[in-house]
Amino acid sequence: MKKKNIYFTAIFLAAFMWTGCSDFLEVEPKSSWKAESFYSTREEADLALSGIYSELANDDVYGWKFNVLLEAGTDESYTNDPNNPTWDDAKYAHTPSSDAIKNIWLRFYTCIQLVNQFEKNLNPDLFTAEAYNNLLAKARFMRAFCYYNLAGWFGPVPLRLTPSYSQEDNNVPASPLIDVYTQVESDYLFAAEHLKHANSSEYVPGEPNKMAAHGLLARLYLRMGGFQPYLSGSEAGSYFENNQQYFEKAREQCEIIINDGWHGIVPYAVDSMSYRNHFLSYLQDRYDLRESLFEISFGNFQSMGLTVDGRLGNINGVEFVGTQDIPRGFCKVNVGLPVYHIYSQEDTRREWNIAGYRNKYSSANRAYTMSYIFDYPLNQEYGIGKFRRWEPSNLNALKEEEKITDAGYTILNNTPGSDTDPNFTSINFPVLRYSDVLLMHAEAVIGGRFGTAAANDAALNDLNTVRERVGLEPYTGSLNHDDFFKEIVDERLRELCFEGLRKQDLIRWDLLEEKLMETNETISNHALFNSTNQFHQTYLSPGNNFDRARHLLLPYPLQETLINQSLEQRTGW
Repeated sequence: MKKKNIYFTAIFLAAFMWTGCSDFLEVEPKSSWKAESFYSTREEADLALSGIYSELANDDVYGWKFNVLLEAGTDESYTNDPNNPTWDDAKYAHTPSSDAIKNIWLRFYTCIQLVNQFEKNLNPDLFTAEAYNNLLAKARFMRAFCYYNLAGWFGPVPLRLTPSYSQEDNNVPASPLIDVYTQVESDYLFAAEHLKHANSSEYVPGEPNKMAAHGLLARLYLRMGGFQPYLSGSEAGSYFENNQQYFEKAREQCEIIINDGWHGIVPYAVDSMSYRNHFLSYLQDRYDLRESLFEISFGNFQSMGLTVDGRLGNINGVEFVGTQDIPRGFCKVNVGLPVYHIYSQEDTRREWNIAGYRNKYSSANRAYTMSYIFDYPLNQEYGIGKFRRWEPSNLNALKEEEKITDAGYTILNNTPGSDTDPNFTSINFPVLRYSDVLLMHAEAVIGGRFGTAAANDAALNDLNTVRERVGLEPYTGSLNHDDFFKEIVDERLRELCFEGLRKQDLIRWDLLEEKLMETNETISNHALFNSTNQFHQTYLSPGNNFDRARHLLLPYPLQETLINQSLEQRTGW
């Protein structure tokens, strides 16, 4: 994205520029640079923006803990680790002292602090109005993104819009949820007005862009129209007043992208492996800008020789464990049994999203044994294929034999060789894809779960565009509201699984508890289920532990409630 020295310095800046919002962050900057005079050139402003972006490219957020660990525990995925307390968050066994919860709070607020500093210290007199607004739009896009996620996962949160410099600045009460979302809306609207289009010669891949802002506005409006677990601290759960207005706003934002005509997906008739090939772009440090509207970048940092805490395809990858290094994969999260059942045989997404194989070293015979386990979905290494680092050289032979010793394999992720830590990868993470825009539009047209409108031709076309891309026939089911909504719920799982969206989708639809119960019933009734198998019991733990009164939102981090004297922990924690 930028020159190597800019990226290196950005990492350094991110470490020293943030003060406030946490006790251990109250450190005096060691640099002689002053924030008030720092952003005086375009190069310095770009450097500061790189520091903002890098806050989310680490273990705590999009490296794996936010988008893999905290996302597990739905009908999409669950952990197979029965004893490691690291995975308590995925089993609804977490507490306010959870490291994962504390660290995502810290990272998002660190990013917000850097944005607030950038906004304060960017001198408009040193830039043209267009350049100044464009720089500010990139920063505000990131602030909106952070607050959107904080509010979705934690509910009402402190709304900080100016830099924090002391412990006293940290004492900020949680703002009403509608106020937080209104700020997110304002920042995204500004970004949509002033960001460059991804087709612009001035656009830098990996940075925020105009249509991404419109798409994330649509996502915001769908959430605002949906179920709100806690409004103003109440335990009851409700909806914002006149919530159907937000579906109309979401529809409008999606149509800006659709009618613009530049973004799209490659149809099956042009490329029968379109879905697979798109995801190979994330694995191989390429930007498919027409389909991927926004993604969290890891590959650029990795290729520059910097340590990047991305573990996609490692923690949530296909098992490859033994004496060799790359392509190491631990398969700590399993494909949920409902995902195995939801695909038709002809759906080309089926064998991409579900790997159905593993490679494990045996010390007894000093060799790797590759196994084909696609039709054994309760296997403890039933791995996610979407971010696979490797695949068998001859998958058809493996299907026939089921087990092959020392079989050949192909590395798909171009992480450097043996001199690199094999636990870290350069795989980028998709935040917003065009197929998501289409499915959001279809949902907005019918008004969400509790709307009343039937699907129209536009909504049907949205669904069919997604289906036909993977070789499926057009949808011929009912267009009445309830039936079409159920199809959207299922299609989002088929299309967007493992992309960090399912849990929040289920919460805004008020379906999380229902899907957890359905998942446990499906597992318990499976022919291969064994009640004495510790892994099978672990799959059931999210549904068994789930408490609707507590688990629709995360607790505030214990550390934050101790530091912020104006932030009270919610009831039940």
